[in-house]
Amino acid sequence: MRARMMGLGLLFVAACTPGAADSDAAVAGQSAFSFHPPVVGVGTTLNITLSAAASDFEFGETNIDFGEGLVVDSVTVSDGYNAVAHVTVDPAAELGNRDVTLNISGEEIPLEEPLQVIAESFRIEPASAKMGETVQVAIVGQSTHWTEGYTWPVFGEDVEILDFDVLSETLAAARIAVHPNAFPGLRDVGMADGPDVLTLYDGLMVDRAVVTAVFEPQEAYQGESVEFTIHGVNTNFGDVVSVEFWDDSGPNADVQPTDSTVLAADEMYGTMQLSNAARIGMRDVLLTYDDESVFIPDAFEVLDAPPDLSNVYVGLAFDVYREIDNETGELLEQVYAQAYFLIPLDPPCGSPPPSGSGPMPYDANGVFPVPPEAEPEDCPNPETVSAGDFVWFEGPENVVTLTKEVVSATGQIVYVAHDLTLSDYHFDTMYDLHTQGDPDGIPEVLLVDVQPTVPADYYLTSPVFANDLTVSRAEDFTYEWTPAQTYPDAIFGTQISGTLVADGEPGFAGSLPWDDGVHTYSSAELSALEGSQVSFGAVSAIEGPYFGLPFSTIQTCQSDSVLSTSATMWLE
Repeated sequence: MRARMMGLGLLFVAACTPGAADSDAAVAGQSAFSFHPPVVGVGTTLNITLSAAASDFEFGETNIDFGEGLVVDSVTVSDGYNAVAHVTVDPAAELGNRDVTLNISGEEIPLEEPLQVIAESFRIEPASAKMGETVQVAIVGQSTHWTEGYTWPVFGEDVEILDFDVLSETLAAARIAVHPNAFPGLRDVGMADGPDVLTLYDGLMVDRAVVTAVFEPQEAYQGESVEFTIHGVNTNFGDVVSVEFWDDSGPNADVQPTDSTVLAADEMYGTMQLSNAARIGMRDVLLTYDDESVFIPDAFEVLDAPPDLSNVYVGLAFDVYREIDNETGELLEQVYAQAYFLIPLDPPCGSPPPSGSGPMPYDANGVFPVPPEAEPEDCPNPETVSAGDFVWFEGPENVVTLTKEVVSATGQIVYVAHDLTLSDYHFDTMYDLHTQGDPDGIPEVLLVDVQPTVPADYYLTSPVFANDLTVSRAEDFTYEWTPAQTYPDAIFGTQISGTLVADGEPGFAGSLPWDDGVHTYSSAELSALEGSQVSFGAVSAIEGPYFGLPFSTIQTCQSDSVLSTSATMWLE
């Protein structure tokens, strides 16, 4: 067959223009043969598969020349259509596209640039995984420049990347989960650096052997405590099996196992608690035991449960924020109003923020550390409820309208008033909260006298906080303001925030002065802060009464209101 094909090719060439025979033969060969992979990295050893469009390869009579730097260790012909060349690529091999010459039974067939040599390459260890298995793999690169947060592996369809870390420019580690229904056989693996992808052809073998498990039930509602069973296939559960619930972003703590018991190497049962704010949709389950793991994709679905309107917390805010511009001394002002209706997490999640100390009682200063931030915890976003398109703060002299908005990142509903000015904020006033009402949420209600405002306006009068106000720590610092009339129902406080000399941690000099319009920080207090740029803050604040929706068990909602002023200064 091969002789007839080549004969026809020569007859065709003979009928064409003299001198074109070599070129046309190369074109015919180019379309008749293909290579896999088409790209090789320097310093690697690999198998290159040769495929022919017709039965051209001859046993013992087929050779290939890839050019200088690519040593063909052996050529194995499977049949007339398929052959494999075992090739060693020299670390110093010239980069770029290169021509290749096939030699079949003494006849040379030139192929134009079917292969590319590049500097980068990588390998995977181990390079195989069973269907349904979870495997930790090392990704070892050569001449690569991988970067944490920028480089990401691609294992193809039905192979989940559970964890991935770039350890160096040439080393990374990944934990992968092969879905039980993944297509078996060899698959390409990529390492993506932005738009650039380095491919390891046939890099991972998915073995037909299956290790998997079946999770029951197939669905559960938000807020439920549900019993589950897991039936394994070719598993070997140990005495202790860790159960994790995953969504599209990885482990999600809004579903938690509360207990589990292993019955056999392939069977276990337990109980899981779903948060009332658990994310809706499919969940994966990761089982870890001894040195093995099994990943169950789409194990069950979290279904939406109706909100519990008997347990709603009302959050309100009505505040004035001022900032003194350091360059001009101009007073920048923002008036802010907000309301939301929230169902607290059940079960509760997260720890209360660390508490700190401050000045106490009145007219006494002190230097205090800033309490550390609470450790972040993987908690769901509490569900919020609609109360209509609008709610209102209704006072004896004015009404402030708050419009419903949905936070795109969380789906939570908040009511916010935009473009407010100080004329909308009436001092020494108690506002009612009036909801428009939503048939699927909070009905129309009127909560009387729930949102206060501070007793009076105030302004800092001395010194002028502008043009890099600088204060000596060796001298007392006196500041003055127009009285805010806070005593005895409200509170007035100030603080100078910077870095503590004692330990280099954030701290502040704070005071709750009598609201008489003048107060002094001593040089001893200022000297406890490092010489640097610091912030000065003053605030008047008032709390309203406890309240709650008439149909809610929560009657401890409480709003407050603040008028704060911030400025910058220097300690030297």
